[in-house]
Amino acid sequence: MKIVLPFTGSRGDVQPGLALAVELAGRGHSIEFGAPPNLVPFAAAATASTDGITVVPFGPDTKALLESELVRTRIKARNPRTRLAALAELANFGWDEMTQQLSKMAVGADAVITGTLGQEMAFNTAEAMGVPFIALHYCPIRLNGSMSVIPGRQLPAAVNRATWRLLETTRWRSMKKRENQQRHDLGLRAATAPLPKRISAYGGVEIQAYDGALFPGLEREWANERPFVGFLELVSTATTPGTDIGVGSPLRTWIDDGTAPLYFGFGSMPVRDPQSLVDTIENVCRRNGYRAVVSSGWSALSERIVPGSVLAITGPVDHAAVLPLCRAAVHHGGAGTTAASIRAGLPTMVCWFSADQPFWGAALVRAGAGVSMKFSTLNTGSLTERLATLLADRTASRAQELAASMTPPADAVRASADIVERAFTTSDM
Repeated sequence: MKIVLPFTGSRGDVQPGLALAVELAGRGHSIEFGAPPNLVPFAAAATASTDGITVVPFGPDTKALLESELVRTRIKARNPRTRLAALAELANFGWDEMTQQLSKMAVGADAVITGTLGQEMAFNTAEAMGVPFIALHYCPIRLNGSMSVIPGRQLPAAVNRATWRLLETTRWRSMKKRENQQRHDLGLRAATAPLPKRISAYGGVEIQAYDGALFPGLEREWANERPFVGFLELVSTATTPGTDIGVGSPLRTWIDDGTAPLYFGFGSMPVRDPQSLVDTIENVCRRNGYRAVVSSGWSALSERIVPGSVLAITGPVDHAAVLPLCRAAVHHGGAGTTAASIRAGLPTMVCWFSADQPFWGAALVRAGAGVSMKFSTLNTGSLTERLATLLADRTASRAQELAASMTPPADAVRASADIVERAFTTSDM
């Protein structure tokens, strides 16, 4: 079977799709994987040892987008109208380019699989071709009564459902014009309902690619409607893209030369003043006797070492290899990074920026395995205070318990591939 996987977003959005692509290719399927131009080298390296996978550019350069004035300023505006307009612009950003690229990718496809972002165009393409549609969700994004749209708040089920319904309607209104233009071009009737209803009516599958244990009640509520499989992760191998962590490497030597360090990394989130951030981390570590590894992510950060205190590194990091060598993790709360720090059994501090990140911070607080705060409030005082809670024995113990309850990555990937293959069978009936 030919399966196309158009993925856009940051590395955390793309990596779960790559994990599934590798498994499906190993089962004999032909895979065409679309990745943002800035992540094509990463995707190609991650799949280099697997036959049957072709990686092609798809959509805009997401690193440039995250560093744009739209994302850095307007989407965070205090004026609600400005923010809503920015969100609508972001939802439509690169739409025409991506729909054209997807049309070429999808020729002869037997299924379409996509991530959380860009589901509308992928679904319309699958519907026009009459092939199975599968989406990977990296956090709860559909109507439910178990979880509030306000992170950390417990609200009545009816209120939760009403607010999720409002979000669905708002999203539909912002996408309706472009969606229906694409549907017209594909020979489809104009859509008259939000995407979740159309996916359900079509028989599409929305895989919850995270552990349901982090959202009590939600797994029971959705049952088989939206199957939970666990976090999808690439298997860490010698070819996995990331800073060298092998015995004798500079990073491994520094880590082994003292007490287990804290890990700091903010992934694809561009930090406005990365040098000031490192100075804050150095100050806190020096005062409290901590050591820290600081990953540059997509921020401009020079590689340097502060003797006995902080090691700042540049380039990609293989979390599966680095995090188990650390004492705790401090990061932006992306789904993939959160999964990696939980998997490593580390108490985790989420310094969130936007999107789903505060939900992951709230989930860790609820589980007793971490703390959470807005990145913009991070300073010497707030970091010192929260690290005291993070490094307490009770938090570390709960983090270990949570890690033991997680679905093994290989099982999660296999379960997802099984769902995809069952979708073929269902569509043939």
